[in-house]
Amino acid sequence: MLTKQETMAKFASSTVGTNGLLSADQANTFINEFVQQAELINMVQVKPVTNQAGYVYYVDMSSPATVAAAEATEYTDETGTPEFSRAAYQTVKRRTQFELTWEDIHDTIEGEQFGSTIVKMWNQRWGLDTEYLALLGDEATSPVATAWDKLYDINDGWLTQLTAENGVNILDVAKLEDAFPTFQMFAAALRLLPTKYRKFTKFPNLWMTSPTVVDDYRNWLASRSGNLGDAIVQGLATLTPQGIGFATSNGVPGLAVFPDDLGVSEDKRVVVLGSPKNFIWIPRRNFELLSRFIQEKDSWRYTGYSEDDFVVVNYDGFVRVINVEANPEFEEEE
Repeated sequence: MLTKQETMAKFASSTVGTNGLLSADQANTFINEFVQQAELINMVQVKPVTNQAGYVYYVDMSSPATVAAAEATEYTDETGTPEFSRAAYQTVKRRTQFELTWEDIHDTIEGEQFGSTIVKMWNQRWGLDTEYLALLGDEATSPVATAWDKLYDINDGWLTQLTAENGVNILDVAKLEDAFPTFQMFAAALRLLPTKYRKFTKFPNLWMTSPTVVDDYRNWLASRSGNLGDAIVQGLATLTPQGIGFATSNGVPGLAVFPDDLGVSEDKRVVVLGSPKNFIWIPRRNFELLSRFIQEKDSWRYTGYSEDDFVVVNYDGFVRVINVEANPEFEEEE
């Protein structure tokens, strides 16, 4: 994101006019720095925009474009035509804010270094909230009671959009022999992926899921007789079900932002097969950082406004595996 000095300057000067509004160059820097530090968003397409609403365009050339040719022959027919498509976006404004008292600032937060610490806290919280919202946002969240509910209720994230109604391929593992991660689950998921996304894609497919699901699959492999399980446990082999790798965070298979439990009373972990490049994060270059001293409360309020949207393209290029349970053999006994 911006350097601490630049962000602190914006917070410090924001009480006058629009001094808290980031310029286009500063907004681009803020976006680029965040993407480099992000866990999931650094794997997706990022398309910063100026307008609040519009379209993102993409092209597909999955059909053959080569035919036989003869000498001294003029051809007028088209052998192949790229398919141009577009997806609409509508950015949603959100507010990231916290308040600290004078005692918090001077007695608790590193004394005179509180400014640098506050900026770091704000940047980290905004980044985490962005990643969770991008994946798990759901405008149908109800009731909106907790801080997490309020975050998810802002906008629909990618996982919420990956539905059968939108053309996504769905595998319900409850219909398989085992509902926990096994070779059969990954094989069945891959069979649902259309051939054109397996062979004619410039963006590699990945298994996207939580580290716990990866652990369950690793433990299942280790429980079987054979050299592969031993090698996996010892870190001598890479987990690549059906030849496809897992999305990683800091080199470790699995993404922490993926949920282990999407249900209230039952385990509803999710596995997604597809290319993260079919997820698009669309931030608007309209960031504003504000700070205000509240005399009546002897406290400082730090507020940031931002706008973005989360778009999915090529819905049929995804397989969503639902109702993935934990392997009961490795569950802790109550």
